[in-house]
Amino acid sequence: MDLLSIIVPVYNTAEYLDACVGSIVGQTYKELEIILVDDGSTDGSPALCDAWAEKDPRIRVIHKENGGLSSARNAGMAAASGKYFGFVDSDDVVSCRMFEIMLSLAEEHKADIAQCGYVSFSDRSAFIFDKKAPGETFEFDAHAAVESLLVDGRVDVICWNKLVNRSIACIVPFEEGRINEDVLWTYRVIEKAVKTAVTSEPLYGYYQRPGSIMNSRYTEKRFDGIYALGQRAREIKLAFPDLYPLAERNYAGGCMYHYQWLCRLPDSDEYRGYRKRLHGLFCASDLKAVYSVAGLKYRVWYTMFRLMPALTCKLRNLLKIGL
Repeated sequence: MDLLSIIVPVYNTAEYLDACVGSIVGQTYKELEIILVDDGSTDGSPALCDAWAEKDPRIRVIHKENGGLSSARNAGMAAASGKYFGFVDSDDVVSCRMFEIMLSLAEEHKADIAQCGYVSFSDRSAFIFDKKAPGETFEFDAHAAVESLLVDGRVDVICWNKLVNRSIACIVPFEEGRINEDVLWTYRVIEKAVKTAVTSEPLYGYYQRPGSIMNSRYTEKRFDGIYALGQRAREIKLAFPDLYPLAERNYAGGCMYHYQWLCRLPDSDEYRGYRKRLHGLFCASDLKAVYSVAGLKYRVWYTMFRLMPALTCKLRNLLKIGL
């Protein structure tokens, strides 16, 4: 049986950690190497990690100084030895059959990457996985997978609902010091995969903590997401030139989305500066490429945003479009 390496970055999630690790330990597929990466936690997480390692010999613990989510994932990958790598965030849970199904999917389709569906939840006391019939299955070569990533989301941008062959994962580190790290990492592994197999069956439970991100404070770090979309478009232009306009549209749309997000928050000099910067990035994008793949409705929105950004985004918020 193939060994799977499941990497769990841990940072101050003592309240959720037992449920997370318990869901991995209880998998129907038993050949697991479970790597808990304590990223300098200051709560009870380090002791909980060590306690789990004492209970289950498949669990290894890495204690390191705080370096962020990407640093923790990279540390886990450097220590992993399985044929496939998977990631689980330490406040989430997984279905007991997730890795059995994912490995079967990868083997059946001879795929370098297997992806499952996920379900978001906010009430931990009531959450259970839906045990209905399995969802649809899809198979993509690299070009089709990147196109799906950009257009319909059947191949999605997140890393924690995937198994990735170690031959690819080991040569694609997460960019450290940035948030929205999944955007570039996921594209880069998909670009290198001969085949990606997807099941829509929801096997991963993503915990949404109370409070919407859209109402949280906007900081300079949010520009990491814009950077990632722009860098991805540049890389796609080299690897898949025909898909570049779609990637550039995602980048330009991201600039407008973030501007619209800021229009929902209390006004300040800082936020006005961010909005000006986002509008400048949008106007500096390759709008000819963007317009070539945008439908009439979005060509109108993009033109309005280019000429009247604040009014356009306030109107979109009023109409509840895009957020």
